[in-house]
Amino acid sequence: MDKGFIKSLRKKISESSLILTSGDLGFAKSLERWSNLDLKTPLAVVQPSNESDILSTIREAIKADVSFVPATGGHSPWSTVENGIVIDLSRYKEVMVDRSKQSVIVRGGVLMKELQIALTVANGNTVGVIPYVIGGGISSYTPLIGYACENVLSAKIITAGGELVEVSETENSELLWAVQGAGQFFGLVTELALRTYNLSLIGPNGVRQIGVVYFPIERAFEVCQVLAKIVSGNDHASAGHLMVMSDPSKGRVLMVAPQYFGLGPELQATFKPLIDLEPLEHAHRDSTFVEHSDHLAWMCPKGEYKRFSQTGLNSIHSENFERLVDLHCELLKTCPGTERSVFTLEWHTPTSSKGPRETPTAFGQKEVEIWLNILTWYTDPALHEKVLQFDQKAQEIMRGDTTKEAYVAYTNTSRNDPVEYRYKGAHTVSKLKSLKRKWDPLGRFTTELL
Repeated sequence: MDKGFIKSLRKKISESSLILTSGDLGFAKSLERWSNLDLKTPLAVVQPSNESDILSTIREAIKADVSFVPATGGHSPWSTVENGIVIDLSRYKEVMVDRSKQSVIVRGGVLMKELQIALTVANGNTVGVIPYVIGGGISSYTPLIGYACENVLSAKIITAGGELVEVSETENSELLWAVQGAGQFFGLVTELALRTYNLSLIGPNGVRQIGVVYFPIERAFEVCQVLAKIVSGNDHASAGHLMVMSDPSKGRVLMVAPQYFGLGPELQATFKPLIDLEPLEHAHRDSTFVEHSDHLAWMCPKGEYKRFSQTGLNSIHSENFERLVDLHCELLKTCPGTERSVFTLEWHTPTSSKGPRETPTAFGQKEVEIWLNILTWYTDPALHEKVLQFDQKAQEIMRGDTTKEAYVAYTNTSRNDPVEYRYKGAHTVSKLKSLKRKWDPLGRFTTELL
């Protein structure tokens, strides 16, 4: 790419949109991401201020054969490119709530916290809404409304042909199906219409319960056993995390962080078997929708090296979890500076088969209720390969009772695993590949599925 492309692009987009190149004020800032892992330096960062300029940028890039990637919150490990351009959507964002239709339109680079605030005026706060949704959308609300992609009503997408296409149940319905779980591979999604729900679904007055329960790390087996019984036998919606972590004041501990959609006494009754184990400490409090991810703010700072993987599991196994705890200890001992790394089991109680769950989507992991979340966090680039091996070993341990045919990898955090792990069922994979050949045969939006 030479200066001629930049000069030509500047003529095609409005003055309110920016093109930043090396040496420009703000260029270095625009490259900041949640993780510096595999960070590349593009030749330019384009910040369109409107949909028309996004379209023009992609058309010009296709015409000049310039590679490009989109970026919103900067959490995606794939929002960086060498010898190409980053299309940074942070200057184009809008939320339009239609209460009469119980829907919301999200445009461009809207972040989670911005959407939460817009929905309540009357997965981390800094995650981009659109990429989060079109890649599946795991959240603590899954027991109530399914995965986020199951609530996509329509979308606008710029295709590899440089066209802005509208998709819905009545228009390009097959592409809507693909957007609901695999949208990142078919174009740049500039807008989503999402189904909304009354806040009372969360709990009285839109308030849920969140808790923390700390245990000594040595009690991993019995804590996991008790939690597994609570989760499998719970007839009321809940979600949460069983975390292996290092706390600055407590050292290495287990932390159970339940989220319960109901009243405080109900949470206490449901999780009483855990409290009966006499933890180090425990507490719970009310939490609103706006505060949904505030407790994860410590994970959101940009920079340094972070890797996050999510692996679907068919159940919680105490023996496997005990081995996972030992692996976390080994990581901290052999890889200096990894103290902020956290190994987690995330659970969601079963989602109703009615409502959004009836929507057919490309996302093939609807039945997964247990996830292994591996966050590795460090500062020394010399540890890249060694830390990756710990991530892979953690997955191997927790998949110990699963055949390879049943392996599940979350598509929003992995593109290295076989596509059959990320999209389940031969028919789904075949249909996705067929749609990829139709809408992006040259792989402008990655060569995945080709």
